[in-house]
Amino acid sequence: MISSFPADMTSFPDKNRNDASPDIGTRDVFGFSVAVSSVGEMCSVLVERALAGEAPFLVAAADVHVITRGVHEPEYGAVLERMDVICPDGMPVVWKLNRVRGGGGKTAERVSGPDLMEAVVKANAEYPGLRHFLLGGDERTLETLAARLAEKFPGFCLAGVYSPPFRYWSEKDLQDMREAIASSGANVVWVGLGCPKQERWMAEQKDLLPPAVYAGVGAAFAFHAGTVKRAPVWMQKNSLEWLYRICREPGRLLKRYVKHNSLFVWYLLTGR
Repeated sequence: MISSFPADMTSFPDKNRNDASPDIGTRDVFGFSVAVSSVGEMCSVLVERALAGEAPFLVAAADVHVITRGVHEPEYGAVLERMDVICPDGMPVVWKLNRVRGGGGKTAERVSGPDLMEAVVKANAEYPGLRHFLLGGDERTLETLAARLAEKFPGFCLAGVYSPPFRYWSEKDLQDMREAIASSGANVVWVGLGCPKQERWMAEQKDLLPPAVYAGVGAAFAFHAGTVKRAPVWMQKNSLEWLYRICREPGRLLKRYVKHNSLFVWYLLTGR
């Protein structure tokens, strides 16, 4: 656990966001600016930002759970406002984006954490300057994940890994995490701490982090490591990945999906 955020959304500085790219527009989804993009386009933006190395650049992958939580909990909404890019990870979010005017007239596509991670890692073959850091999960998962990525993508360059302690994080813990990233020379940090912890960590630490792209990718670590099976592609495209995940982990996910899917529908109906 990390320290709490203030409930007052104005407690964060105003200058907390970079422009993702002049080519990527955004549209409003229940008060949050969500990118109208694709996996390929977003991959190009992150590669460019990583190689530039100018400042921490935070990326959140927002599904129904993330968006509705941001609306329902002002503290978490403030966290999302600290992100430099919010990607539409979830077909209901994509559908909502494509119903809203603006964003350069483009059609939004789903940009999930696992797909974005795979695309950027794959880009290592063309951009050898990319150096990846894996933050989150236990040591066994990180070891398996690193081995699988190296096997599947020969150009993959691993700068380092870090498994944070499974307890409340002290200031020393947070400092150790920052120092591990800085000393590795990484310019892409994959944050697999799970939602909402990963977004809170990125937002809270933003002003102290070394320059790099920081992307919260949640279950991507387990998917790419092969420890958790991902839903079939046809279910992903038809907004049924949530159902697949519930069937596999009902005890952990059923309540979350029922609550936040219901809230999403309510916000649609009420025009929030």
